[in-house]
Amino acid sequence: MSIVSVRILRVCAASLTLMLAAADHPSVAEMLAPAATEWKVDPEFKKSEEARTNLSGAACVPTEPPFSSCLIVNDQKKYAQFFVIDGATIVPGALIRLAGDETKGDPDAEGTAYADGFFYVVGSHGRSRHGDKANDSSYAVFRFTVDRTTGRPPLQLSDDEVVGVTSSERLRGAIAQGAGISGFYDRPLAKGGVNIEGIAVKDGRMYLGLRGPSVDGHAFILGVDAEATFTKDQDLAAVVWPLRLGTNTGIRDLAAVRDGVLVLSGPVNEQEVDPALFHWNEKTGALKELGVLQLPQSLKDSKAKAEILLVLEDQASAPWRVLIMFDGPENGAPIEYLVPR
Repeated sequence: MSIVSVRILRVCAASLTLMLAAADHPSVAEMLAPAATEWKVDPEFKKSEEARTNLSGAACVPTEPPFSSCLIVNDQKKYAQFFVIDGATIVPGALIRLAGDETKGDPDAEGTAYADGFFYVVGSHGRSRHGDKANDSSYAVFRFTVDRTTGRPPLQLSDDEVVGVTSSERLRGAIAQGAGISGFYDRPLAKGGVNIEGIAVKDGRMYLGLRGPSVDGHAFILGVDAEATFTKDQDLAAVVWPLRLGTNTGIRDLAAVRDGVLVLSGPVNEQEVDPALFHWNEKTGALKELGVLQLPQSLKDSKAKAEILLVLEDQASAPWRVLIMFDGPENGAPIEYLVPR
């Protein structure tokens, strides 16, 4: 074989490698640097370090002034916590109990959303990631009402008793029968099992973002009728969408915006996958990569996982302002990003 032929083969091999890499990842992503604003949490979230280092979802009621009623959940306890945002300070407030002492285990709450007078909280709907144990308490989605103007619940909150919170296990059936995901129902996450990590509710539909499985570079969103989820017999109208996010990449959170849903992606397990943001059009299925998040070296070193996506500003002619919070550091180590549309 001539030297020229060898060079041609090498060029072709390099080109093929680049093509495969491009096919694995939707686009060459923009790197998103943190905004200059420094955020803090004061006082710290209750009640324990275990809760503060396992924050997993946050959402706010669109009150005026904004951010006077927000909710954050963690995946270790049976309660969620309200908070407000004052400038660049998160101010934790009252607790709300999601599940009672009679419930064996915690709900493994992985996400929360607000829509139409309700806060929603979703469990992981998956087996325990530690020891591959059954985790029936995680197969639940909760909701409770708040005033649409003030964001306050109509009942006195309690961190000891379940007050005003309803729950449903109907998502279990939708997962077990979902196209493309049914074969991963009730399997451990390490073996590709279904694990819900994000929730968004918009126009009467509930969208659940799955951390696992990842199949041929695709993660999945399960969509159901939000009201039907809390009825006994109404059709859930369940639909599953595959999203090409990349190999070993799952959905870590969702957030509804005026023209679609923002998707926070990350590793399914412990793979070397950078967190990134996407825009998904729930009506057309179109997916656009918005950028990869640049993280401070301290978070990289600690192997913190980006788990919370909270939209701070959604104006049609301006970049999204979003707050990202992390599993691992106490109080979530909030970082603000400006995300081009």
